[in-house]
Amino acid sequence: MGGYRYGTLDIIIPVYNKEKYLKRCVKSALDQTYAPDHVILVDDGSSDDSPRICDELASENSMISVIHKENGGASSARNAGLEVSTGDYVGFLDADDWADSDMYEKLISALNLDVEYDTTPASKEKSLLNFMKEDPDDKKNKSRVTGAELQAAQLMNRQYKSDGTLELDVANGDGKTRFLAAEDFYEELIMHTGDSSFCTKVFRGDFLRSFRFSEGESNEDFGLLLNMIPKMGAGILTLDVPGYNIELSDGSVTRGRYNQKFYEDMMKNAFAALRVAREKYPSHIIRAERFTYVQALDFMLHIPVEKMKSSNAFYMRIVRYLRSERAKISKNPYLSQKQREYLLLLTDAPLVVRATHSVVMRIRDGKASE
Repeated sequence: MGGYRYGTLDIIIPVYNKEKYLKRCVKSALDQTYAPDHVILVDDGSSDDSPRICDELASENSMISVIHKENGGASSARNAGLEVSTGDYVGFLDADDWADSDMYEKLISALNLDVEYDTTPASKEKSLLNFMKEDPDDKKNKSRVTGAELQAAQLMNRQYKSDGTLELDVANGDGKTRFLAAEDFYEELIMHTGDSSFCTKVFRGDFLRSFRFSEGESNEDFGLLLNMIPKMGAGILTLDVPGYNIELSDGSVTRGRYNQKFYEDMMKNAFAALRVAREKYPSHIIRAERFTYVQALDFMLHIPVEKMKSSNAFYMRIVRYLRSERAKISKNPYLSQKQREYLLLLTDAPLVVRATHSVVMRIRDGKASE
């Protein structure tokens, strides 16, 4: 490929102790058919050989620049990259992942297609529509937007095990480009059917640089998207093709051991999502309430029994919240029967239910490992 250039492209890569994967990631950035003008490596206080590798790569290619900083987390590193970014388009890669060679060409080209998209809210057939070929009567009462008016585009990811075996390909396979109205994109996120990762997306630079990631928080992608969605105009383009590759390595950021800060940030985002529904998308309030219930259930089924104490303020806040929502939980149509039953049981006897669940999971895992 490698066709018309619509503007400059910056790719920001936060780096923290990724010496094993870094060169692969950077090579995938440099090998893009839509060549980047600037690859920004942000060494976030790495203690392995990553800083030296970053400098070595920069010495070999003038498109690469390196920022060395004290460790501040992924959000801090991304913000540092945004501070020096000047590209018309900006994307992010995680240092242990890699992009298909045509990922950014697909995304940027989609953002500049001279076609019109149906912006009818909650349209379940959000496929690319060229209205020049449609029946003129079908245009009535439909607002339209061109790709050039949009701020972001996204595609799908593949997930690989550390041995290279394909674990998951998220694309549905129809290869279509779809317009997602901002409200529909919000719905996908809170119904766990959307993708909150910034690495599968490209943004118009000026739009993205008007935001910053919240530092010191988990799930920062979701939190920033919640802030972005009401401000991104009509919506986002979604390409149903794979382009971003994730290696599910032991060093990837995962939940691992119980970390209450992770769940505090998760619930903070859940309540923020509910506020967005109340303020911007009232037709989705019940779905947003379901989202807070499911996130709270996730926390309640992972907190260690010994931490379920009245002195644990966060735990007590969630218990009180679920109890106050009991009537709504029993009627929420978007909860599965199993979710509803667990939530209602947890409002009655959280300690007993969690202890029982813990025993059941240990038995199940023990059998699975035999």
